[in-house]
Parts: sequence; structure tokens; C-alpha cells
Amino acid sequence: MAVLINTQNVDEKYSPILEPNLFYESVFVPGATCTDQYQTGPAGGIYVHKLKTSAVIPGKPGRDFTDEETGDDLIQILLNNNFQKSKKIYNVQAAQVGVALGNENLSLAIQECSEGRQIAGVACLVNEGTASATTTAVTDPKKDAVDVRAELVKAKGSADIVLCSPAYYAMILKQAGSEFTPNTNEQIALTGRVGQWLGMTFIECAMLAETSGKYYDYAGTLKTVDFSKVDYIMYNHRALSIIDSFEAARLRDAENFVGTKAQVEMNTGFRVTNKALVRVRKHTA
Repeated sequence: MAVLINTQNVDEKYSPILEPNLFYESVFVPGATCTDQYQTGPAGGIYVHKLKTSAVIPGKPGRDFTDEETGDDLIQILLNNNFQKSKKIYNVQAAQVGVALGNENLSLAIQECSEGRQIAGVACLVNEGTASATTTAVTDPKKDAVDVRAELVKAKGSADIVLCSPAYYAMILKQAGSEFTPNTNEQIALTGRVGQWLGMTFIECAMLAETSGKYYDYAGTLKTVDFSKVDYIMYNHRALSIIDSFEAARLRDAENFVGTKAQVEMNTGFRVTNKALVRVRKHTA
């Protein structure tokens, strides 16, 4: 559209710098918020042994052993979630703009696939974790987290990560900042990050602002998981397996048009290997 100043047309220009798109921050890091310890090499599915166990009760001194035969369960992790994005760039388009369309579209495709992978990981946690016994609305975030932690401890578990919905995280910021020592309190005020609290790492998980998330479970079924009433997920990071089998990013010449395709592919498996170590805190209406 022409730009006029009085009756004079003035020049128009397009900025060579692109406005960045917005994506959710990544929350899953192997060894910190999830594990890839069961990755064993080329495989489409991984089976993990879990030995059967039973408690020992006391007996009288001076007795023989009673043999107990070994047994196990198999935990299946299918690497069956594939994320793809392919973007077409015609050379005639690239030749007439001051932006490196190929590189920019490749970077965008990587972020789009990565975001889909993160949402799928959250969907796995919510779907395969254990629902908390408490379902009322959260009013005291500290007391609520301590009560849910007690559920985990009673199940012989422990938690080190809490993925928080934006609403729950906001409640924590309001309460936690006033309870910490001065130095820590100042850091919360400056950064807006809680970090370590109550012996666990609290992380704001913006993906929980989504209405729902999708992933293929270990049985090969596509699950659509509702996020709308999830307040937070408290878990031990070793209970969530996220295993990547394949990642590729490329710019390749197209065959049926003069131009380039920016293509990205990721293949990942998700599994909660021990649901007793995951508590999903939801509210009802």
C-alpha cells in the first residue's frame, strides 16, 4: 500500500530482522526433570525389568531359610511419537526478500517440533501419573504441596520436581517470597523464579496453560489429555522416561519445484515407569 505525505509517494522498506515467534520454555532436561537412563542403542521399543518384591516379617531365631523364587514385571517404552515439520521455500521468494528464508524457516521448524515434544511429555505425566487424593481448589499453595508430598512419602516414594501451572506458580510467588531468608527473597523478587522450596525444585510449566495435549502411549494409542484442571505435577524425575531415537534437521533442494524444503524430524518415546512416584494435583469445578 502506497505511503503518501501530502501528494508525494515515499519509499517503503521491509526490515531484514524478523519479529521472533513465541514458544513455551522447555522444561524437560535429562538428569534434572526426566531421565534417558534406559536408552540402550538402536531400538523401536525398550523393555525394562522390575523385580517383584515382598516385605519381610520377623521370625524366631534359629531357623532355616525359606527360598523365594525371583520374578519380575516388564515395563515397555515404545519410541512411537514422531514429530515432523516441512516448510517450502520457492527460490523466487528467497531471491526477492532481504531475509534468509531457508535458515529462518529451518530454525522455526526446530522450535515447532521441540514445543510439540514438550507438550507430549507433559501429557504423558498427567495421563500416566497417579491422581492426587485432594481435588478441592488450592487456597494455601504451601500446605497443599506438603500434603501431596506426604501422599508420595506414604507410597515409599520421594519427589524432587514440581511442574506448576501458571496460576499455581503465581500463588507460590506471592506466598514463598515472604517466607524465605532475605537473600533468597531478593532473588525471587528480581528473577520471578522460586527454584528450591520445600526440598523440591518448583518450575513454571507454561504448557499447562494449554487446554489439552496429545501423545502416543506405550500401547500405541493416541491419547488426548485434559490439562484444564491441573494445578501441578509433583514427581521424582527418574520416574519419567523421555527417550529420543532419532533427530534430523536439513535444508534440501526440492524435486517438484525450484526451491528448498526446510525439514525437521524427531522421534521420541514417553513413559512413566513408576506411577507411585508421580502425583497429579487437579481441582474439580
